Amino acid sequence: MAESSAHDDFYLRYYVGHRGKFGHEFMEFELSPSGKLRYANNSNYKHETMIRKEVYVSPAVVEETR
Repeated sequence: MAESSAHDDFYLRYYVGHRGKFGHEFMEFELSPSGKLRYANNSNYKHETMIRKEVYVSPAVVEETR
């Protein structure tokens, strides 16, 4: 496999959640090789809605997390 192809296969996902008094609540982070970092937070506390954010990080940040 070529070196660049091996780097393109990188994908990181972190998820933590639980079911409790306010239903299914979770927080999730995803980082793809393109540098796209996605964040989602679902909490029904005080009838909140899902929060989603998306940003791009530098190649140095992606390399550091590999």
